[in-house]
Amino acid sequence: MDPNPLIYRYLSGEATPAEIRELDQLLAADPALRRTLIFEAGLDAGLRGIALETLADPSVSQDRIIRHSFRHSFRPAATAAAAAAIALLASLTWMHLTTPKVIARIISVENASWESALPTIEGSELTAGQLTLTSGIATIRFSSGAEVTLEAPSSLILESPMRGKLISGFAVVDVPEPAIGFIIDTPNGYAVDHGTKFSVNVSGEPGESNFEVIKGEISVHLPATGQQVRLKDEQAASISKQQLTTFSEQIPEKQLKPAPAVIRINTHGRTDSVVRSNARDTQLHPDFLMVRHIDGTRPQERRALMSFNISKADLSSVAKAKLWLNQVPSGIGFATRLPVINRFAIYGITDESKETLKGPAYWKKSPQPEDGILLGTFEIPRSIQTGQFGIEGQPLLDFLKSDTNGTVTLLLVRETGEIHGKGAGLVHAFASDSHPAAPGPFLKLVMKE
Repeated sequence: MDPNPLIYRYLSGEATPAEIRELDQLLAADPALRRTLIFEAGLDAGLRGIALETLADPSVSQDRIIRHSFRHSFRPAATAAAAAAIALLASLTWMHLTTPKVIARIISVENASWESALPTIEGSELTAGQLTLTSGIATIRFSSGAEVTLEAPSSLILESPMRGKLISGFAVVDVPEPAIGFIIDTPNGYAVDHGTKFSVNVSGEPGESNFEVIKGEISVHLPATGQQVRLKDEQAASISKQQLTTFSEQIPEKQLKPAPAVIRINTHGRTDSVVRSNARDTQLHPDFLMVRHIDGTRPQERRALMSFNISKADLSSVAKAKLWLNQVPSGIGFATRLPVINRFAIYGITDESKETLKGPAYWKKSPQPEDGILLGTFEIPRSIQTGQFGIEGQPLLDFLKSDTNGTVTLLLVRETGEIHGKGAGLVHAFASDSHPAAPGPFLKLVMKE
């Protein structure tokens, strides 16, 4: 059906619901028809002036349109229909103007993890906003055709189809011919593409951005001083401390600082776990240092012990001390029966009569927290069952230096209990020296420079 009769039937109030739906579809697809409706509605209700104002400013209120219509029309039914039509179109125009515009899409992800309010699934359409990639690699294609491949950890702000800002991290930018002029901004300078593939690195050091041309040409700009430089194949530039430095080849690889001397002390098998029930054969395993806390005196309660021979370490030359533990899955219990965050404590045993591990340890004869001093705590979210954790600080170093017999024993306990019932929560485990895949506990002693 020709659209004009539909407009006339709508304005006269004679259009059927089916005809209104048809007109609505035609209006959504045809901007010219929307203008025709506004014009015809203005003529029909003496609203030509307000129609033109609405067309120019879609924020004009419906109440204002209706008031105008009653001042200029003697046909209330037609006036109301015309006013409603104009108000509807004004609203549609305003929504069109304010709806966030899609400017990019995620086209590939490789083991990617994100922190972002924007969608992060492969294939997601993206509006302006910030993406933070915490692990893996991901490629974003802007609507202009420019592709930015991020390597974690990195953070990118999507600004428009022709502009993005790398806040931190590393990215490779591939710009096809239709997107020439694409801009990658950084906290202290920006690059304009002239048909190329190039890399950008915003390092953790304050105010340092590196640009390297892989193939093609870019211009690098330093707004603070007005400096700019053109770079071609395999040339590079660095912006640091408000200075723009160019390189005829790749930016020289950074030299590693000499590492301080470090002593690592392992337990050499002097580890064990204890369970309140003393059922060692069924509730403990030699590959695990097992810990569990259940409110009350439940038999499934577990603690872990470890001893280190520090007799050969010159503790007077030690600047820092840290205990490292490697968490591994125990396969016992359910993480959902634990608090979201679980707290662990390390005690240094000061009663030397209890600190040497000789043979299987049993609950009542093993060191207790009251037999030592608290050296530190650490936390693990219940969703995590692998990783490296531990404590460091002056209390640990002071405890090591206070030793008199060359052996120190540490007690590991979990301070947080269980929720949603008692006895079905996860048993946390850390690798012992005999674990087949992860290293056992060790002390890391950093020597003074």
